[in-house]
Amino acid sequence: MINIKQIKNTVLLSFDKKVKLDNTTSKTFKEEVLNLLTRPFTNLFVDLTKVENVDDEGLNALMASYRLSEMNQSQVSLFNVSENVLKAMRRSNMDSHFYFVDRPKPFSEDLLMV
Repeated sequence: MINIKQIKNTVLLSFDKKVKLDNTTSKTFKEEVLNLLTRPFTNLFVDLTKVENVDDEGLNALMASYRLSEMNQSQVSLFNVSENVLKAMRRSNMDSHFYFVDRPKPFSEDLLMV
């Protein structure tokens, strides 16, 4: 479900199929992110291209990643955020906590991580 590519302290996390961050998928997402952010000074890029929607549980998972990144002096950046996910984040007043970056064209995971 989740693809992880890591080069040194930079990690690209993406989803391999269309998902909704809800009770079932957000638990896996939260576990992976918490595992990745246990090391300090980690730069985590989360590709939300295939995330169509997010519920409260998914928002909690995103917020947990933000809090852990603050504790470990890491950074979580989101890109390719759909309109539905962005609206949900704005309703919860979470959008100000994250960095939103655009996907470079043509997209190369190696280029992004350099």
